[in-house]
Amino acid sequence: MRLTPLEIRKATFKTRFRGFDPEEVLTYLELVSNEFEKIIQENERLKERIMVMEKRLAEYQELEESLKKALFLAQQASEQAVTNAQEKAQSIIGEAQLKGERMLAEATLKKAKLEEEVQRLERRKYEILQKLRGELEFYLRTLSREVKEIE
Repeated sequence: MRLTPLEIRKATFKTRFRGFDPEEVLTYLELVSNEFEKIIQENERLKERIMVMEKRLAEYQELEESLKKALFLAQQASEQAVTNAQEKAQSIIGEAQLKGERMLAEATLKKAKLEEEVQRLERRKYEILQKLRGELEFYLRTLSREVKEIE
C-alpha cells in the first residue's frame, strides 16, 4: 500500500478509554516508516545514478572534442575523396551504360525467344486438348452405345 503525505496528515485513529489504539498507531507508523525507507533508498539510488551520469557526461564531452577534431580532418579528407570518386564514377558510369545496353539487347532477344516458345507451347496445349477431347468424345459415344445395349 503506497501512502501519500495527504493520507498521513489526514489519518485518524480509533480512540479508546485512554486514547488511540496503540496497535493501530504502531501499524500505521510501521507503514509510514516503510514508505519513508523506500523513499530514502530511492533517493540514494538516484544520487548514485546522477554521479554515474555526470561522469559519463564528462567522458562524452571529452569525446565530443576529439570527435570535432577528427571530423575536421575527415572533412578535409572526404573533400579530396569526393573529387577522386567523382572522376572514377564518371568512368564507371560510362562502362555501366555500355554494359547495360548490351544486357538490354540480350534481354530483348531472350524475351522474343521466350514469347515464341510460349506461343509454341500454347499451340501444343491446344492440340493436346483437342486430341484429348476427341478421345473423350469417342469413349463417351462408346459408353453411351454400351449403356443403350445393356438397357
